[in-house]
Amino acid sequence: MSADGIRAVTAASVPPPPPGVFSNAIVAGGVVYVSGMHAGGPDGIVGGTSMLEQTREALRRTVALVEAAGARKERIVKLTLYVTDMAARAEVSQARKEVFTTEPLPASTFVEVSGFIQDGLLVEVEAIAHL
Repeated sequence: MSADGIRAVTAASVPPPPPGVFSNAIVAGGVVYVSGMHAGGPDGIVGGTSMLEQTREALRRTVALVEAAGARKERIVKLTLYVTDMAARAEVSQARKEVFTTEPLPASTFVEVSGFIQDGLLVEVEAIAHL
């Protein structure tokens, strides 16, 4: 932890980011900021190739980091979802409904993008949670 109380968060079940580039999550001022999580990794896509499967994996990683920071998934207050195909939004919504089952649901932004850093990725999720 730095002198000003800002700390990086890791989770054993989430692949680490490239060294010296960014943190998977940061805690600052009682808030957890989770970097964009996806289903990619050094050995390829994890969990499947469909939008549903990749969203499930991205959300699993997001929740793992929030929990490693000391919060519960119910403390996630904001999601930003980036997808390569807005027509697959029903699959994204299905995965979200599996994870977020109680009110209040997180605020959310949904954005279509042309692609991601790794071929085959379909979705990326950013989150903000309160401790």
